[in-house]
Amino acid sequence: MTITLEIPEALATQLGGGTPQQLSRQALEALVLEAYREDRLGGPQAAEVLGFSRLEWNHFLKEKQVMENAYSVEDLERDVATIQRLRAEGVLPAA
Repeated sequence: MTITLEIPEALATQLGGGTPQQLSRQALEALVLEAYREDRLGGPQAAEVLGFSRLEWNHFLKEKQVMENAYSVEDLERDVATIQRLRAEGVLPAA
C-alpha cells in the first residue's frame, strides 16, 4: 500500500531534512515502532517490515531507547540452554 503524506517544509527541516526517501523511511520506522510499543505488531513482524535481522532490530530498539521487549541476557541464556538440550538429544549437531 502506498500512502502520501504531506508535511510542511519547516517540519521536514526540523526533522533533519534529507531526501523524501529518507523522510519516508523515518515515517515508516516511527509507525512500526509505535505499533510495536502498543503491542499491535510483534518484534519479528516489525523487523521484517523494516528489513532488519533480529540483531539489527534489537540494535534499533536500543537506539530508540525501547528496552522493555529487547533481547535480554535471560533470552540469550534460554536460547543457549535450548541449543545445548537439542544437541544433547541429537536434534542439532555438536559444535
